[in-house]
Amino acid sequence: MEEKIIHCPICETPTDARAFLQTYISPYNNQEYKMYECSNCQVQWWEPLKMIPEFYESEVFEHYITFHMTTKINLGENHKAFFRYFPSDIKGNLLDVGCGDGRFIRYAKEYGYEVWGIDFDKKSVENVKKNFEINTVFAMSLEEFYKYAKEKGLQFDVITFFEVLEHQDKPKEFLKMIKELLKNEGYIAGSVPNRNRLFAEIDWKYYPGDYPPHHFLRFSKESLQKALTMNSFTNVKIFTTDYPYKEIFHHLEKKIFGNVENLKYKIKSWVTREEKLAKVFAIEELNHVISYKNKLKFFLIKSLKMLRNFFLLPFSFFYLPKLKQNGINLYFHAKKQEI
Repeated sequence: MEEKIIHCPICETPTDARAFLQTYISPYNNQEYKMYECSNCQVQWWEPLKMIPEFYESEVFEHYITFHMTTKINLGENHKAFFRYFPSDIKGNLLDVGCGDGRFIRYAKEYGYEVWGIDFDKKSVENVKKNFEINTVFAMSLEEFYKYAKEKGLQFDVITFFEVLEHQDKPKEFLKMIKELLKNEGYIAGSVPNRNRLFAEIDWKYYPGDYPPHHFLRFSKESLQKALTMNSFTNVKIFTTDYPYKEIFHHLEKKIFGNVENLKYKIKSWVTREEKLAKVFAIEELNHVISYKNKLKFFLIKSLKMLRNFFLLPFSFFYLPKLKQNGINLYFHAKKQEI
């Protein structure tokens, strides 16, 4: 029987199809996926490697409901890293690929960039246009925008893609198009989930978001460095974000009590009277989206959360020394390598 060979999607190194690390059956499509690790670049990926665009508009995960219903303004640690580490002398026009609810390009615009954005989730793009009045945002895939940009003669000083690369089923082609959309001396920046982050094993146990058909690639700091260098980027800088202390309690809850998300949704629904809002907003944010007559309920469940945190507080002290550079995201920026 002929042995089947598959190839790494980043560096094309051949791998025996039988040498998978684990299997996963997605509850979304009942597809069995197999994980592999490249012996050359150490990137981990899932097979079959096939993106499903409809997955995002179907609101399988709560944060896509957020993108469709409202626009939050708080930047994630990955976005904050851009404004902390990206070269401050690089300005001009910036394209954000996978712009989501637009919170990053809103701040980038205030920071002095001429901002553009694309996302193949049409609902998210409509929400960005409505909330931020940014007209240079398009409901397009990168492939579609690449053709559009070539026709219009568009090139960019900076192209960002936060939490996007891990979704790609053709990452080499993705990075090639990104590079061709950059001006000479142009930069990329973005982030991916850190597979070596604190509490990764709890995320993988309870949260399907880091599995296909949502995420197809998993990166360590070393494998991300190799992936960008092998695909013709230079001056690669990678920073591991710190783990936010407040996130410890969410993970300790799961570690001690298991998955109680459905119970939490029911409690929040008691306040919001709407299940979608209960899934979208954290308890602290509910105060801004509920009616005055539900304020007492809000303070009751906020008190419950404070009691939970008080109970978990002694356990959290154990993790304090582990927060530094052990965070959720790997932030990167790099320069287009001239040939």
